[in-house]
Amino acid sequence: MKRKNDLFFIIIFIVVVMLSLTYLARSSYSKYRKRVTGNVNAQIASWKIKINNETVQNSGELSNDITPTLDSDIYTKEGVLAPGGTGYFDVVINATDVDVDFTYEMTAEVNELTPLTDLEIIKYKIGDVETNYSINNKITGDIAKNTGDTSIRVFFKWNDDSQTETMDNEDDTIYAARSTNANTKIKVTFKFTQKQS
Repeated sequence: MKRKNDLFFIIIFIVVVMLSLTYLARSSYSKYRKRVTGNVNAQIASWKIKINNETVQNSGELSNDITPTLDSDIYTKEGVLAPGGTGYFDVVINATDVDVDFTYEMTAEVNELTPLTDLEIIKYKIGDVETNYSINNKITGDIAKNTGDTSIRVFFKWNDDSQTETMDNEDDTIYAARSTNANTKIKVTFKFTQKQS
């Protein structure tokens, strides 16, 4: 009987050991097989730049033309450009809804299709600082995140200096006599680059 008890004890012992080993093997294996998922919620920075109150996000072109202000004198009707006349236009960059610092680059050039070859961009003004403009130079600056309006004023003129003009008085007269001067345009291009460390 003692032998039967010993055998019974050995069988129970082996079963307990096997169950224990199985449990240990499964729990250690599950450490490598267990799969847990979770979400990382990060708020994405806003990049909603406005130019003259128009959002440029996902847009390659402004839908509204930039309206110039034409200087007048006692000899020229208000709101028109004549030989020797000057004017300007304002560009306002608003970064109130932009969450990153960025650099802007702006160029202004007379549309290559305009017959008025004496139309010239002469200078620009940011704040109180005026700078002479050259097509080889770009108007650049930095704007900090969530900044309000940054104003840029660009000045132009119809060159009527006989020493530097490309059109003489006869060319000016022919140009001005046209019923429509739809191609007298200045093209303004912007490039925005996020600042990074």
